[in-house]
Amino acid sequence: MTYTILEIYTGYTESGLQGRDSQSYSQGGRGDSVRISLYPLFIFLLLFFGTKLSSAQRKSDIGLIGGTAYYLGDVNHTIHFNSLSPAGGFIFRYNFNPRNSIRFNAVYATLKGDPADFDQPFPGSPGLAFKTGLVDVGISTEFNFMPYKAAKLRKERYTPYVSGGISYTILFSGGYSPGINFAGGFKYNITTRMSGGIEWSFHKTFSDELDGVQNIGYENNVFFHNKDWYSIVGIFVTYKIFDWGIDCAAYE
Repeated sequence: MTYTILEIYTGYTESGLQGRDSQSYSQGGRGDSVRISLYPLFIFLLLFFGTKLSSAQRKSDIGLIGGTAYYLGDVNHTIHFNSLSPAGGFIFRYNFNPRNSIRFNAVYATLKGDPADFDQPFPGSPGLAFKTGLVDVGISTEFNFMPYKAAKLRKERYTPYVSGGISYTILFSGGYSPGINFAGGFKYNITTRMSGGIEWSFHKTFSDELDGVQNIGYENNVFFHNKDWYSIVGIFVTYKIFDWGIDCAAYE
């Protein structure tokens, strides 16, 4: 059956080509045509994704944040800015439009607390003092109260903003916890490539072991109050790596 089909196919080839030579010629010709037909598709995909990548680069910026961190939990219930410790990390932001953006950050911080710092420590409280390091990895959405574009130096140069999202906390003392974060801040374009600002963020963990203490004084409270928090106050600087597509100053 196979031989019959090959004989029929060979009859449609150029005269003088018979048998195995004709079969080889036909297969080679088809192979070349397949390879050639893929070139336009490859070029199209390259141009399409290249355009998308360059657009993303124009709308994104990367930078550093540094400041201080403090803890709220069983050892420190409500006093903000107590036992301050250093914090720092990096951020990456993608701007969808002048009002909305999404941000990824990874921040290292140290936290500490000591009941001796308060007027009414718990019984046996000296054993509750702690110090730990952590890494916070999070993703959040930002909303700008005013239209804002990175690299603008006249209009849309600055704005206050709020953000909210999810995070994952890794403790150096052992353990980890998912959580939520929210923040408020202010950002300002310093140059056509560089921006800066200040931010105050709050991070609620779904764990009560950040300080190594579980639920002292909170046995009858709701779930929301039984988990540890930490806060980071910092100054950030971001840099727009790609400077393509900046509007002419005459149209700003």
